[in-house]
Amino acid sequence: MKINRIELTGRWSFKIPVIVLCAYFLVIFPCTQLFFRINPWLYKYSDDIFLVVVVLMLPTAFNIKLSALGFSTRYLKQNLVIGVIAGAGVLLCLPLLETGLSITGLAEHELLAGKVKDNYLFDMSALPEKSVQIFLIPLIEQIFYTGFLLQSLLKKYNPIPTIYAVGLIYTMIGVKLSLGSFGLSIGTSLLFKITGSLYASILFHMGCALGGALVENVYPRLTTLLMFLW
Repeated sequence: MKINRIELTGRWSFKIPVIVLCAYFLVIFPCTQLFFRINPWLYKYSDDIFLVVVVLMLPTAFNIKLSALGFSTRYLKQNLVIGVIAGAGVLLCLPLLETGLSITGLAEHELLAGKVKDNYLFDMSALPEKSVQIFLIPLIEQIFYTGFLLQSLLKKYNPIPTIYAVGLIYTMIGVKLSLGSFGLSIGTSLLFKITGSLYASILFHMGCALGGALVENVYPRLTTLLMFLW
C-alpha cells in the first residue's frame, strides 16, 4: 500500500515551543508539586489543563492554523484508515492475550485469577472521566506534542533523535515515566512523520487509551501481564 504523505507547512518560530516548555517546567510543574497537592483533581489534571490552554492559544495568540498543525483534509480517508488500523491492532491484542492466558492455563494462577473478582463491575460513575481520557486528552496531547512540538523540532533536527526527544518530553510532562508512554509517543510520532497528518496519530492514541480502559475494566487479568507498560 502506497502512503501519500502531506508535506508539513508549519512556519512558526522555534522559540514558541521553547517558551511553552520553559513555562511548564519552571512554573506549572513546581506549582503542581508544591501547591496543588491539596486538591486531588487539580493535581491530577493540571498538566492537561495547561496543554488545553496552550492548544487554544495556538490559532489565536500565535496565529497557527489547524491545517498547519496536521489537520489538512488532503488524503483524509487514507489517514483515517491508517489510524483505525493502528488503533484496532492495539485493541485486538487484548482478547488474543486473554485467550492465550486461558489456553495456557495461566488464567488460573492466583496472581491473575483474583483480578477478575476485584474488577468485575464497571463503575458507571467514572464514565465521564474515562470519556475525557479516551477522546479529549489524546486529541489535545497529539495537537501539542505531535502537531506543534514534534513538527517544530523536525524543521531543525534529524527525524530519529527528534522523535526520541519528543518521547522523553512526553514522559516527563505529567511524570508519565513508563515504557508504555514512551512507546505511545514514538508510535504517534512515526505515524505523523509517515503521513504528515494528525488523524492517524490521534486515532492510534485513542485506541491505546481505550485499550487501557478495557484492561482495567474488561480484561483485568492483563494488568499483571502488562504492568511493565504502566
